[in-house]
Amino acid sequence: MFKKSLLIISLAFIGAASQATAQEAKPDAKQERGSDKLDIKKLEQKYWAAKDDDFSVVQNRRYTKADRFYLTASAGIPFNDPYSTGSIFAANLGYFMNERWGFELNYNSANMKDNDAVDQFVNTYKVMPDHNIFKSSEFLSAIWVPFYAKMSALDKAIIYFDMGLSVGVGNLNYEIAKVEGNDSKSAFAYKLGVFQQIFFSEHFAVRVDLNNTWSSQDKMKYYVPGSTVNGNAITGVRDQGSETVNDTSLMIGLTYWH
Repeated sequence: MFKKSLLIISLAFIGAASQATAQEAKPDAKQERGSDKLDIKKLEQKYWAAKDDDFSVVQNRRYTKADRFYLTASAGIPFNDPYSTGSIFAANLGYFMNERWGFELNYNSANMKDNDAVDQFVNTYKVMPDHNIFKSSEFLSAIWVPFYAKMSALDKAIIYFDMGLSVGVGNLNYEIAKVEGNDSKSAFAYKLGVFQQIFFSEHFAVRVDLNNTWSSQDKMKYYVPGSTVNGNAITGVRDQGSETVNDTSLMIGLTYWH
């Protein structure tokens, strides 16, 4: 009888111990759900660490400029000259050290004539206004190309183009209009240009330039003071000092890449 009681008590202890062990081994449902959550903070620390903040976009270039010379022939018009109209012809010779930086020599030659405003002034007042006439210029410029892109044209073709800035210094040649004959002058000048190139082969591209130049030019009266023109007496002094003149032109041309 004693043995039977002892056996029952032992079996009861064993059952209780097994149940406790099973409860300890079984994970809590809340803990299981918690382990399934994505730790965003750890992912950020792993993949977007501070050392990865500095990055650059890598883009395959079909038409490269590095270590290449180019020659551009272009033509265009001035559009902010208050006295003249006409056409401008230009030639650019340049070289790119890499895809971003280069330099170029630029020559411009102008074929100008009096515009409609001058003709109207002469018809109204019977005298010629005092003015200068742009003739030509030569510049040495540094070039920076920060933009390069590809564009789909009607889902038929990919157009490759870039956009850059040119900053230069050089010489600007002009004439002072005078009744007895124009005076040829030259002045130191600054240049700031924006251009865009559209490539259609390895060796050829269309280029569009918007150029601004600034120069300090001498100014003089067209007529000699003391003279009379159509009943109008010319007074004052002929030398009018100097002033800063801004010339703006829009050019389009063809570039050959060697």
